[in-house]
Amino acid sequence: MGKVKFGIIGTGMIAQIHADAIKLTDNSELVMVYDKIVEKAKDFAAKNNCQYAETLEEFLASDIEAVTIGTPSGLHGGAAIAAAQAKKHILCEKPLEVTVEKTDAILDACRQNNVILLPVFQLRYSKTVEIIKDAIDSGRLGKIVLASASVRWYRNEEYYLNAGWRGTWALDGGGALMNQGIHTLDLLLYFNGKVKEIFAKSANILHKSIEVEDTVGALLTFENGSAGYIEASTACGPGFPRKIEISGTKGSIIMEDDKITRWQFTEELPTDAEIRSNAFAGEALKGGSSNPKAITCEGHRRQITELANAIRGIAPLKMSAADGRSAVETICGIYESARSGKPVKL
Repeated sequence: MGKVKFGIIGTGMIAQIHADAIKLTDNSELVMVYDKIVEKAKDFAAKNNCQYAETLEEFLASDIEAVTIGTPSGLHGGAAIAAAQAKKHILCEKPLEVTVEKTDAILDACRQNNVILLPVFQLRYSKTVEIIKDAIDSGRLGKIVLASASVRWYRNEEYYLNAGWRGTWALDGGGALMNQGIHTLDLLLYFNGKVKEIFAKSANILHKSIEVEDTVGALLTFENGSAGYIEASTACGPGFPRKIEISGTKGSIIMEDDKITRWQFTEELPTDAEIRSNAFAGEALKGGSSNPKAITCEGHRRQITELANAIRGIAPLKMSAADGRSAVETICGIYESARSGKPVKL
């Protein structure tokens, strides 16, 4: 059947992660890139041994079968809808878009044109996440009581100043939660299900040059009856591992970055000691707590491999566009609650 031909829209910082990930797969190949600044596309293509297009129309008229989108968040919709109308499958960086309405427009275009749409949530492809998800689904924690997440990261002022779109409502869609915390929020939703009610507070404590929050906290009530919270910041120097804690009536799990730091249950199994040793965990899905360039491409590689297999009809997908929508809806609900000072029901 041959390798799936990929193109990349947007040649900013994340595009090189996409390119490296595609090169490391055995079922995909990078064929073409497009950026509205032609010289950037030309330089990126030369570096990555692929073609470049001078216009989006030229790019979408090519023989690429799938695109990855790495433009500023508030421009995802325009690129994704155009790609869907050109019958290209889509892997879109987080968030899918900066509002629920814009996200729904992408989903509608992909449904109408029968193309696959996936959000980039590469953390789901970690062995650690798989083990935790299996434990929760098999009932080892009993009834979930509390489910919480913490993203105490740090970004310096240059991070925002060097890219004019970061820290704006129009193009970033939010701050520490929409940009940095969304991956951890997605894992929280993946482990514990959807949120039904939110009460949130947000602030800008360190980064006075940006429009959006650099610190936010929200109390969450989940559809399964459990409670919890999420906190996210880019003002916590020097930056610390992301953390997720799930506690139930029969046990508790804590995950920090890609490592399990608590694995305790009322009923011990023979495999628990090995899991606590984290022999399976490494630096494969390294976080970006203090440096956004510190992440590796391994998670992207795994997700692109799965997408290419789905395009070829070889294997099903582990997630869907609906997962990307749930993350955007939850974050927008948190922002709405923080603005109004009132609880928000989803």
